Amino acid sequence: MVDLYWNGTLWYYKDISDFSRTKAAIKQRMDSGVCDSAYLNENTFVIVEDSGAVRVYQAVEIDERYELQLLGYVCQHDDSILSVSAFSNQRNIVTGGMDCCLKMWDVEDLIATYSYSFAHLDIITGTDVKPMCSSVFVSVSLDSESLLWDIRRAKPASCIFKKNDCPLTAVSWNTTLENIIAIGTAEGSIAIIDIRQTETPLCESNECDRGVHKLLFNPTPERKEQLACCFDNTSVKVLDTQKELMQIYENNSHHDFVRGLAWCKDDLYSCSWDANVLKHIVNEYIASQG
Repeated sequence: MVDLYWNGTLWYYKDISDFSRTKAAIKQRMDSGVCDSAYLNENTFVIVEDSGAVRVYQAVEIDERYELQLLGYVCQHDDSILSVSAFSNQRNIVTGGMDCCLKMWDVEDLIATYSYSFAHLDIITGTDVKPMCSSVFVSVSLDSESLLWDIRRAKPASCIFKKNDCPLTAVSWNTTLENIIAIGTAEGSIAIIDIRQTETPLCESNECDRGVHKLLFNPTPERKEQLACCFDNTSVKVLDTQKELMQIYENNSHHDFVRGLAWCKDDLYSCSWDANVLKHIVNEYIASQG
């Protein structure tokens, strides 16, 4: 907290073996809090902010030093953007947030090609995109509904999951199994949905007494059943979605709420309000238990 406003900081690392502050290739203060981010390619990424802004950056090396070049900036949301997801074509993204609006963007021109005002009846807490597709995505909201969107249709939205009187807080699309989606709730439960048959979840389990904050499937095809999750507490868990959401890994090393997850080369990384980034060698741990 600085003065009366929340300010954010963007840390950029070229070496993920050491996340100490002194090892950051770039440190840049932001005018408002950074809520989410998504990579477009190896050196280009998008961040979304408390202010409702979308920024596109590229990391470039100049005279053996790295700098962030701002490729584009736009502020068309009326409140904080809580989620951004990038399509595989590296050109389109979808954003959603506290203004209950969903927008699909062309990042080359930073034009909102589709805008759905009041896409939900309450705050949009998460989005994700269908793998290898540029027209289908999913959203979840505090209005207790998850909607599947196909921009090619005259009526683009259809409800795939509803949990009465229970806000939905997180969503992840399996990058290998294109019909499988995981949805998290404010009650701490997680449901696995097959979008071809949405009447009943494939499985559903209460995993925590705190709300689910983030869900993320392992993108490695051989580990496609692994679902990482974090909550409104200090824990990081990995569940096996093909074994009724059986817990296969848990870590409580963070000292404050865990806010972000990322998979890289079969290892899981988590970041927290405790200002630490931790590496979780999940599959080595699983092998040691077997």
